[in-house]
Amino acid sequence: MAAPALLACLLAMAGPAHDAIAHGRSISTSVWTLEPGPLPAARVLARVRVSDLQRAVKEAAGLTAVEIAVRPASEAAVDAYLTAHVALHAGASRCEVRGPVTAVPSADPSHVARRWRVECREPGPLVLRVDPFFEVVPQHYHLARATRSDGEVIERIFVLESPTHALGAPGSDTAQRGASFAEYLGLGVGHIATGFDHLLFLLALLLVGISVLEVATIVTGFTVAHSVTLALGVLGVVEPRSAAIEALIGLSIAVVAVENFAETVGPTTRRWILVSIAVGLALAAIGAASGAGAVPALALIGVGVFALCYLELIRHVARPSRMRWFVAFVFGLIHGFGFAGLLTQIGLPPDRIAPALLGFNLGVEIGQIALVALAWPILLALERGSRLHRVRVVQVCSAPILAAGLYWFLSRSLG
Repeated sequence: MAAPALLACLLAMAGPAHDAIAHGRSISTSVWTLEPGPLPAARVLARVRVSDLQRAVKEAAGLTAVEIAVRPASEAAVDAYLTAHVALHAGASRCEVRGPVTAVPSADPSHVARRWRVECREPGPLVLRVDPFFEVVPQHYHLARATRSDGEVIERIFVLESPTHALGAPGSDTAQRGASFAEYLGLGVGHIATGFDHLLFLLALLLVGISVLEVATIVTGFTVAHSVTLALGVLGVVEPRSAAIEALIGLSIAVVAVENFAETVGPTTRRWILVSIAVGLALAAIGAASGAGAVPALALIGVGVFALCYLELIRHVARPSRMRWFVAFVFGLIHGFGFAGLLTQIGLPPDRIAPALLGFNLGVEIGQIALVALAWPILLALERGSRLHRVRVVQVCSAPILAAGLYWFLSRSLG
């Protein structure tokens, strides 16, 4: 039991304690609009996560977005940090902030947005220097989109190793128009590698003894589903609330972990599991209908009906693991909207959407395949032995996954 217990501890570490970086959390964006004139000027809109501000700005430590807004000292410190680390340079000098830094309302309480204007004191080559949060989160990504005064649109991914980018003069070709395919590929790999909620979801699916064919169908189901909703989200066809999607991702993890328990217990305990799911989601739906939480009541009812019907269905199937591709597909649709949130924040121009989608999606798949290749043989080795030993492995490893999924669901839903 030492090996399963160790695995359980590792899975638990990827739970609540790492919520700040779950789902590739450390990401910020900015939108720049350059103004024509004798001296360069630009309007800036930056959007960052509160969790990153809590780490980087001591006056914001432990505060929510609302608490930051009502504390002048904290708000001023946040504004000073953002304007210092999201900057435009002309020639050898940094362009100065002119006028107030204003708060922009955000429907997502996990983010804050600020708008300001900068003016440059001298003409010269324009360079963006964007380096927020790198000192506290070296893996941080910043996605920027700049519209030059000639209408040319440039998007760029800033990382610790590359915090600057030349915009070039209006009408010139000195600036790279968009982030490269390789950069979006790397962004996708990094997103899944630090997306602990996605990783736990996949691990939960792999816990029950499965064959090579079943692994392939699970990965394919998840891939097809999240590719569809990733495209729908980025193209703006469907725009669900990000807070609701984040909470439902946590709930999907909990449901798969509960399925693991349901497959390893007797009929009496199984009935109690079904009753607990029904009662729990019914209460959550009632609370949502009364205005509590970010997830709509209809969505909670839908998840509940699906979970109950699926758990009842697999009771009549000789090998339930062969049905796991279906769970991967259904919940993969939700996870795809979570992936889409990263790319939609930057507002890509139409001609850049296709390469960004392709590169990012391929990066996610590479990271996902690497996870499966690493985890599945280990899980198979852990499950060797008697049926009782396999049952204990599944239950011990599923317990922290269930706890993490419930924590993410409740904390993201209730804010």
